[in-house]
Amino acid sequence: MGGRLGWRALVPAVALGLLLTGCEGVGVGDAPDEGRASYQAWGLNEASSDLDGEDRTVVLNGDLERDSGPLLTVDGRWDATGFVLDDSSAEQVRALAGQLPERTGDPACHRLVLVSDGLVDRAVAVLAPDEQPPDGPVTARRLDG
Repeated sequence: MGGRLGWRALVPAVALGLLLTGCEGVGVGDAPDEGRASYQAWGLNEASSDLDGEDRTVVLNGDLERDSGPLLTVDGRWDATGFVLDDSSAEQVRALAGQLPERTGDPACHRLVLVSDGLVDRAVAVLAPDEQPPDGPVTARRLDG
């Protein structure tokens, strides 16, 4: 019984730690096959996220310049390759290249995670601003596939 109590005591401590560091956790959601959409772009906390496990979770790093909120909102469309950002959103993402560690306060943060803004927030795709071409489409990889 002592082991159970220890585990239960750990959960609130982890939640408090995430709250104090400006991090927020979300689950992984299903991405649509096609259509237009808008998502909040957050920094991906690589150390605390599990994108490949059975109980996939995503821990978000907020923008320190925006009271730990999302870095930006991106618009685009879903197709067979993933979520293709419109030109304006693509330029905003390219402008974040090399800035995520400073903007989020997490030196290991180098990717963005796109999160639906609804009743239950769900991460749907990820992308790395540093790996995007200087011209052409910026595409985020699906997390559900």
